[in-house]
Amino acid sequence: MKIVLINPDYLSYGDPPLGLAYLAGYIREKLPEVELEIFDQLKEKEILKRLKKESPTFIGLTAVSSNYYNVKKLAEKIKTLVPKSILILGGVHITTSPECFKSSPFNIAIRGEGEIPLAHLLNMLKENPSLDLKKLSKIPGFLFRQKDKIIDTGLSEQIVNLDEIPLPERDLLNMKYYCLPGSSSLEPTGSILTSRGCPYSCKFCSSSSFWGRKIRFFSAKRVVEEINLLYKRYGYRRIAIYDDLFSINKPRLKEIVRGLEEKNLIGKIGFTVLGRANCFDEETAQLFKKLGVIRITFGFETGSSRMLNYLKGDNVALADNIQAIAICKKYGLNCGGFFMIGSPTETIKDLEETYRFIKDHCPEDFIVYQTIAFPGTPFWDYALNQGIIKKDFYEFKQKDFIDLNPSLLLSKDISPRDFIDYFNRIRDLCTDSNRGRFLKNILSIRPRHIRRILTIEFLKKATNLRRQLIKRIKKR
Repeated sequence: MKIVLINPDYLSYGDPPLGLAYLAGYIREKLPEVELEIFDQLKEKEILKRLKKESPTFIGLTAVSSNYYNVKKLAEKIKTLVPKSILILGGVHITTSPECFKSSPFNIAIRGEGEIPLAHLLNMLKENPSLDLKKLSKIPGFLFRQKDKIIDTGLSEQIVNLDEIPLPERDLLNMKYYCLPGSSSLEPTGSILTSRGCPYSCKFCSSSSFWGRKIRFFSAKRVVEEINLLYKRYGYRRIAIYDDLFSINKPRLKEIVRGLEEKNLIGKIGFTVLGRANCFDEETAQLFKKLGVIRITFGFETGSSRMLNYLKGDNVALADNIQAIAICKKYGLNCGGFFMIGSPTETIKDLEETYRFIKDHCPEDFIVYQTIAFPGTPFWDYALNQGIIKKDFYEFKQKDFIDLNPSLLLSKDISPRDFIDYFNRIRDLCTDSNRGRFLKNILSIRPRHIRRILTIEFLKKATNLRRQLIKRIKKR
């Protein structure tokens, strides 16, 4: 029995698909007899050619909402080419939009975390080559067709002790591309997740819909082990920690710092982390400084106190955001921020307050996005009820969500013209801040960067990034 997992984002050159790597590690441990492969950074033509030749038992793809259309189209081609293979879909989109399964080419979908249900599925087929749908219907986490009905067994069972999950099988990925400089830094950046889940329920975020409201942590020992691997095996000198709330567990953070000290890694790796202002204080800043954090990016979202309360609830205030910036400056931590405009109920006054917040408090590195409704969030329900978006929206080709799209404006209190005007004004502030970051990157060039830059792989990557940039500029 052979299973092929596919990363559909060819030449995105972002972060490695850790979700697929986690699945691979889990299956290799639980079912070592299963032949497993990940197709990563392959052109569609090469994917189809290899699938036709190998004809695997299972073919798994993953999709977030923004790339679901492309994943669906690829799956349709695969289904025609290798009709006997079983197509499986996983990821955030099918978890939050199970209704899209009806019109999809997939045989089975997994809703929620994929490790346990995928292992169940492979075990079933190992015992009986013909799929027992009656047995499958009793296992949480599956969507499948039974005659004319769609059977939904709900969300999958979650792994409580995350240390039971093996390290992600990065060696099955095309790591030579992920060990090259990226668009935001000349230093190749590894990525790691040290927890799953988020106790908060922001109106725009689907994280808790996928991972759950109860946060689960990898142990400090396990985190240190993975960081050590990224440093020694892949040569990373910068690592991005993508936890929603990395600093919320302060005792674990202290253990991680001690563990890295014992391995003599403190001072050798620069970390970037995501932050939430109400989970950040001076002690955390001191620990981050000792750890080697070079940038912390907060979800500030807005400069309007009213809008912040609407978006994130009463657990974080504008004063917390201002204090977080001040603490970062005090301890020499590069402070960045995410902002979003165009949310429901937002007014011109709120937009002006956001503009002033950025201008007055000057985060060193920030990004502004248009608020977009994603399935599994209150904003999705709002957009559907207001007729701004249709339920099958993500089944059709969409614009790049980095670009502005006034037709998806969620606020009824801002005209499209005013929205575009404020978006451009805020983006101009962003452009000014990015000039300084570009200069810092140039001044930080080291011999190890030059060795990586002077490769065919990097030239391909740089060419692709340039094409994407030109495409976005033309759209504007």
